Amino acid sequence: MKHTQILIIAAACGVSIGLRFLDTPLLNFSSVVALALLCGSVIRHPVAFLLPLAVRVLTDVLLHLKTGHGFFPSWPLDYSAYVLIFLIGRQVAPKRYSAVIGGSIASIAIYFLLSNFGVWLIWPDTYPRSAAGLIECFAKAIPFARGTILGNLIAAPAFFAMWNALAVTDDGGLLANRREPSLASADDK
Repeated sequence: MKHTQILIIAAACGVSIGLRFLDTPLLNFSSVVALALLCGSVIRHPVAFLLPLAVRVLTDVLLHLKTGHGFFPSWPLDYSAYVLIFLIGRQVAPKRYSAVIGGSIASIAIYFLLSNFGVWLIWPDTYPRSAAGLIECFAKAIPFARGTILGNLIAAPAFFAMWNALAVTDDGGLLANRREPSLASADDK
């Protein structure tokens, strides 16, 4: 991997970590979904899906130490959503902003559906185990989803724009001018 590529991914990780601790009026204002999409799109290493998971685990641990509420019973479905989003990212060309926006919207929907399905399924005595209970769970999740939606719809285009603008090769050529704009290009082998 090139140094600039590493710095861009590190910056996206830093933003994603920072936003999880930012006190805003919007609940859950975050960018981990956007990070998972970016990693899926630009990093071709077989275990790259672990990077957004590591960011989420780290922030969950720190939130747990700070507040006692970093992990929730439904965490397996939350984390599974990031793996699916990473796989969506595999289909997103970093230079095609329509694909980035479409991938972002699909990713946010997947995260919303899986994470709240987990709340309905796993959290004890929260919602009735019925279709009406599931609908109630999704409806009550909407105020929490606003920050997730907004944060990721801002972060995904920003992360990809940063990638496209700053990811340079060692010889100074823009990755956008190369045939394969991923971290594991043929030149890296």
